[in-house]
Amino acid sequence: MKTRLTSNLLFGIAAVSLLAAPVLADDAASAPSGETKGPEVKFSGEVEFDAYTGDVVNEDTKSHEYASTFDLNVDVKFNEKWSASVQLEADGETTDPTAIYNGAFVQYAPNDKFVVKFGDLTFSEGAFLNYYNYDDPADNAAGMAEHDIRGVELDYSGLVFGIGFGRGDNDNQVCVEEDGEETCVGVAYNLHLAYELAIGESTLRPFVNYKSYQEAEHNEMHVGLEANLKFDPFAFHFVYGMHMDKLGEEYPKSVHAFLAEPSLDFGSVNIKGSVFYAYFDKKDPVDHGEEIPEYFFAYGEPSVRISDAFALGLPLEYHTNTLKKDDDTSTFNLGLRAYATPIDGLEFTGFAMVNIPVGDDADDAGLKFGLETVFAF
Repeated sequence: MKTRLTSNLLFGIAAVSLLAAPVLADDAASAPSGETKGPEVKFSGEVEFDAYTGDVVNEDTKSHEYASTFDLNVDVKFNEKWSASVQLEADGETTDPTAIYNGAFVQYAPNDKFVVKFGDLTFSEGAFLNYYNYDDPADNAAGMAEHDIRGVELDYSGLVFGIGFGRGDNDNQVCVEEDGEETCVGVAYNLHLAYELAIGESTLRPFVNYKSYQEAEHNEMHVGLEANLKFDPFAFHFVYGMHMDKLGEEYPKSVHAFLAEPSLDFGSVNIKGSVFYAYFDKKDPVDHGEEIPEYFFAYGEPSVRISDAFALGLPLEYHTNTLKKDDDTSTFNLGLRAYATPIDGLEFTGFAMVNIPVGDDADDAGLKFGLETVFAF
């Protein structure tokens, strides 16, 4: 089975290469002879460093926590059609996360509608846009958290097709020990398909992602629809995602996730919210790590912009804090968030948040503070 599946994947990549080859050859032949021009190199990235207190009310010994993120992108433009990119990343709940290679790819764009990428690619769908704690698609998403592959991607007029081998945390290792030495190989691969339909300023995006570990216990699929609707001053973000596991079994597991995020913008006054619900199989729930953070939460935040550089928000939140409906750990959170943007590319967010227990098994009421600093370049 493994040989047949791997052969199919290699055939798909080879077919894409063969289809693109005539176009690439024509492009190379049309280049003026003797004309040379060095590539253009552009550096960009983002840095975030955060500090948070522990519960200042209940902790006898006051504690604090950190989070740090560093993203560096190096983009190389060879000519109007050929380009490449490489990314470095450091991310962790510490002050000194280790920087690692995060992927590289080459891109060929013969026109505005058609793009071919090959190398290290990342796909995600249906991210949380409004709620600040879950807005990193590397960890959480209603549709599908980030899946990393090494393979090929085709983009054509809103259609996205990607195929490749899983890499990093998206891969699975099979290890064999021979003569006292352990040899491991990766076996996961991914197929991704999405289409983004633009209707005025609104978009509809159906998607499907199939991931195989070549074992019935692990094969998974994500299918869903993301909609971004805009009718000034109102915007509405909606996601439906179906997450399925154990596709090789007679009765595969599944979970249905729903996300609704409305927002209203009246200039200096803004109101945004998020409501999320996930329906799990009680006996055998799907587990994709942190992808789905809890089975239900509701968030709303009215905010007012006092000046071009400063705004205040009042977050109101209800969280179940669990994937199991039988757990009684829900809390109601409220507080104050202050946003400062003294110059483009530099942002400060400070907050104070009170957590009030609602469920019988929730933690005691507590108060936390935090400051987040982000700058882009």
